[in-house]
Amino acid sequence: MKTIRLYKFKDSISRKIPLFNKESSLSTLNDFMQTDLMDVEIVTEYIINTTDDYIFEDLSNTELLQLCAVARETIEHYFVTTNNDYDLI
Repeated sequence: MKTIRLYKFKDSISRKIPLFNKESSLSTLNDFMQTDLMDVEIVTEYIINTTDDYIFEDLSNTELLQLCAVARETIEHYFVTTNNDYDLI
C-alpha cells in the first residue's frame, strides 16, 4: 500500500495543487471571517491509501471521484482569487 494526494479544484482532479499564489492563501481565523468580502476558491486535498500498482493516468474522472470519496483524510485550502480588482491567481 502507498499513500497518494489528489487535489480537486472545481470539476478537475490532479496530482498537483493548482497554481495559486502563496500570498493568497487564507490561514488565520481573521482571514476566514472576512471571506464574505472576498472572492474565494476552495481546493480540496484528498489523502488516499492505494495499492502499489496504482496508476493515476489510467483512471477516468468518475473513477477518481469515487477514489476521493473513500479518502482517509480531506483538507480544504482556501485562496483569495481577487483583491482590489486585481487577480491573484
